[in-house]
Amino acid sequence: MFTKKEKSSSLTPKILLINPPYTLEERYGKNLKHFGGNAEPLGLAYIAAAALQDGHEIEIIDAPVQNFTSEMIQKKIINEKIELVGFTMLTPMYNNVKRIVGDIKQNCPETIIVIGGAHASALPEETISDIKNDIVCIGEGENTFREIAKAIEEKKDLTQIKGICFRQNNQIIRTAPRPFEKSLDVFPPPARHLLPMDKYFLTATRVKKSGYCGTVIVARGCPFGCSYCSHPFGRTFRAHSPERIVNEINELIEKYGAVQINLEADTLTINKDFIMSLCDKMIENNIHKKIKWTCESRIDTLSEEMLVKMKEAGCWQISIGVESGVDRLLKIINKGETKKEIEEKVKIIHKVGISIRAFFMLGLPSETREDSFETIKFAQKLNPDWAQFTITIPYPGTPLFDILKKSEEINSFDWKNYKTWGGWTEDNIPYITKGRTLEELKSMQKYALKKFYLRPSMFIKFFKRIDSFATLKKYIIGLLILLKVNKSQTSE
Repeated sequence: MFTKKEKSSSLTPKILLINPPYTLEERYGKNLKHFGGNAEPLGLAYIAAAALQDGHEIEIIDAPVQNFTSEMIQKKIINEKIELVGFTMLTPMYNNVKRIVGDIKQNCPETIIVIGGAHASALPEETISDIKNDIVCIGEGENTFREIAKAIEEKKDLTQIKGICFRQNNQIIRTAPRPFEKSLDVFPPPARHLLPMDKYFLTATRVKKSGYCGTVIVARGCPFGCSYCSHPFGRTFRAHSPERIVNEINELIEKYGAVQINLEADTLTINKDFIMSLCDKMIENNIHKKIKWTCESRIDTLSEEMLVKMKEAGCWQISIGVESGVDRLLKIINKGETKKEIEEKVKIIHKVGISIRAFFMLGLPSETREDSFETIKFAQKLNPDWAQFTITIPYPGTPLFDILKKSEEINSFDWKNYKTWGGWTEDNIPYITKGRTLEELKSMQKYALKKFYLRPSMFIKFFKRIDSFATLKKYIIGLLILLKVNKSQTSE
C-alpha cells in the first residue's frame, strides 16, 4: 500500500488531525444555533497525545471553531507535505467529510487518509467503500492510530494492526477487533496545547455562569442496552483514576482559566465506589472551592447518599435521559426504567439541591401524537431546570438502526439528515413512526420547547440566572424564537 510513496525527509510522517467543517447552523438550524456549543474534540487530542510519544510532528485543525474551509485544508496539506491525515466523523458530518476527502485525493493522491469516530466504527466497510479514503479506525483510536503511523513510517503491511478496515489491491480488508484498554490511565492526557482552547464553549443549558467550561473525559463504556445508543467504547465501564481526573481539572483551571467543568462519561455514577472516591479526591484537593461541575448519569444508578456527596464535591447539575413520559415506550426502547422510578429519583435530586437537565425523545417507534403530548406533560411535572426534546434518530451502530433498516422503515440514508434537532432545520428526518408526518413531527419538537419554557416558573428561574448582558441577550433571543412557534399543527 505504501510502496509508491517516497520516504519523507523527516524521521516520522507529518500528521494532521481534523475535526471537519460543521457549523452550528448545520447542526441546530438557523434559530437554535444561538444556543449550541463547540466543545473540544478531545478524541483527536487523545490520539495526538499518544502519537506525540513516538516523536511525530502533529497538528490538529478544529475547523468549526477555526473557520477552516475545505480549500484551506487542502492548501495546508499541499504546502506542508502532510503524509497522514486523520478525520473524526459523526454521522451528520458524513457528506462534508466525503467532499473534503475527494478533494484531497484529487490534489494529493499519495496522502494517506484515516477516518474514525462513531459512524465509521459502526459502518467501516461502507464508509471506506463510499468515501474512498484509505483506512478506517474502528473504536478506541489511540493505540490503533499509533500503529498506523508506524506502519506508514516503516512501509509495513497493515494486516497485523487490529481494529482497522483498509484498502489493499482493490479489496477492502477488515482486521481482527482491537481489545479495549482496561486502564485508561495508560493513555497520556489529551494534547490540549494543540487546540485553540480560547474558542470553546458548551451549550447554554450546560453552564452555570459566564466563563469557560472545560471538559474532562472521566470514563468510557456503558453496560446498558438502550436501543437508541451505540457502544463505540464497549459495554464495560472503564474510568480514569481520581488522581488523573483531578490533575486534568487543575490544569484546566490553572492553565486555561476554567471557571466550571464538565465531567464527561456516559454514566458517571454507575460505579458507586468510583464516584464516591472521585468526590473525596476532589474535596481533598479543594476542587469544590475552585469550580462547580456538571455531568450525565442514569436515574437508576443514583442514590441520595451519592447525590449528597456529589453536591459537597461541587456538582451543580446532572443531565439525565428520561426519554418518554409513556411506560410502554420506555419498555420498547429498552430503557430499563419506569415513570414511577424516574419521578422518585427526580424528587431526591431536587431535595438535595442539584440542578437537573433532562432529555426527552419525540417520534419513538409506535409513538402517537397523544404520547408526545404525554411526554411534554411529564417533563413539566418533573420540572427540571432545562429540558431538551430531540427527534428520534436511528444512528448506525444502534439496535434501533438495525431493527428499522430490516423492517424497511428508514426513509433516508442521506446522513446529513441524521440530526436530533432536525425539526429546527430544513432537512429531512430519516425515520417517521407510523401515523405521523414529517411536518407534524417537526412542529411537535418546536411546540415541546415552547410549552415547557414559556411558563411563569421558568421565567423566574431564567431571571435568577442572568449574570451578564450576553446571558440576557441569549434569553431574549430564545423568548422571541419560541413566541414565533405556531401551535396550529400541534394542538392538543
